[in-house]
Amino acid sequence: MDALLGLTGVLGIIIGLIWIVVGLVRKGPLKIPSIVLVFAILLFSAGLAMPPAADQQDEGSGPAGDSGPAVENGVAEEPEVGETGEVAGEKEPADSGQEGSAADSRAPPSGRLEVHFIDVGQGDAILVKTPGKNILIDAGWRGDTVVNYLRSEGVESLDLVIGTHPHADHIGGLINVMEQISVREVFDPGVVHTTKTFEDYLTVIDQKNIIFTEGRTGLERDIGGGAVLEIIHPSSPSEDHLNNASIVARVAFGQISFLFTGDAEKEAEGEILNRGYNPESTILKVGHHGSSTSTTQAFLRAVNPEAAVIMCGEDNQYGHPHEETVDRLTAAGVDIYRTDLQGTIVISTDGQSYSVERAGR
Repeated sequence: MDALLGLTGVLGIIIGLIWIVVGLVRKGPLKIPSIVLVFAILLFSAGLAMPPAADQQDEGSGPAGDSGPAVENGVAEEPEVGETGEVAGEKEPADSGQEGSAADSRAPPSGRLEVHFIDVGQGDAILVKTPGKNILIDAGWRGDTVVNYLRSEGVESLDLVIGTHPHADHIGGLINVMEQISVREVFDPGVVHTTKTFEDYLTVIDQKNIIFTEGRTGLERDIGGGAVLEIIHPSSPSEDHLNNASIVARVAFGQISFLFTGDAEKEAEGEILNRGYNPESTILKVGHHGSSTSTTQAFLRAVNPEAAVIMCGEDNQYGHPHEETVDRLTAAGVDIYRTDLQGTIVISTDGQSYSVERAGR
């Protein structure tokens, strides 16, 4: 409050009131004393509204509402730092409880990450082992092939399962996995397929009370050790073409990254590029078992992989991988690995470089 304006206003109010009372007693004019009273009230109100003068603030304090660092002899003192390295009186931001935050995605890699491209014949099954978590992407046809592989790797539980799309050569084995191994959460494109395999797949998710999350573009998770998984497709999947409804996931671990494309074909690849997303990755899991309907020249150029893994069955009836796809990869100087020729393929990385191990057939 400004003291001078306030005092002037109070005096004016008193004078105005006395003047009005005298006017009423003597039946004189009241216009002038009324104006004086109103003007005095305005002065008093203005005095209340004004902030105190700068020299009335506490010495050494910062701007109002901001104490700032203490000042002594014109020098700002450093805030006190505790033994843990935290600034006294300050705390780290509270954990939001959401995995895959932007801060998590910037964490440096620790330990090693392994990606197992499991030989399941004509189908997909990929185990991602990070320093902290286990993730399974598809599991081939219905049966215990992947269950047995997980047990051989000492995997007793899965933090995340991704069913890329409802075709039986991708989700069939997931039924057996979820029946026998603890699964926390499932990512699924959320499109319907009218098959017994798909019905059983949904049934076991419900019976085991597994978290069901629709995989959509932009969904991101911290998967341990500095590794981050991000969904880059689909954004609005359709039941009319299940291959193009495939979840496409990218895993980044330091300087090494993997792109898992399910059975996504050229239409889905075009959508990814049209959204302006940069899918560049060190390792590409080739879409749709190496079919000529996937891995277009534009998409391959954008991914720019050093190595590619084609998952297909030996002497399969579809002729996968198609010659056109192999030729494009070869022309781009990409190292090609194939489960139909080399069996299960394991790629291990420390975030700086990677090594490839082939089980052989």
